Amino acid sequence: MAWSRKKIVENIEDLMRSKFTHPKDAFDYYDQNKDGELDKDDFKRLLKEAKVSPIIRGLVAEFMIQTFDANEDGTVNWDEFQTAIGETDLK
Repeated sequence: MAWSRKKIVENIEDLMRSKFTHPKDAFDYYDQNKDGELDKDDFKRLLKEAKVSPIIRGLVAEFMIQTFDANEDGTVNWDEFQTAIGETDLK
């Protein structure tokens, strides 16, 4: 299976739709230490549940942080996550 950005986003959307009623529920679920931010390990867990290949999971998690971390603090907060969700069909 070729893992394109589009395919990864589709897998994440499918996971969110099947498991959560609102994106905030997903954010809170994956925020393991409840600090209000998603770090690389949180994203790797999300990607594992979205059935993204373990071979690329770490790279994709790093890419997601770099892409969505607007304030460049190395994590993704709720506002940044909402912006990322804006790229999908999730509401």
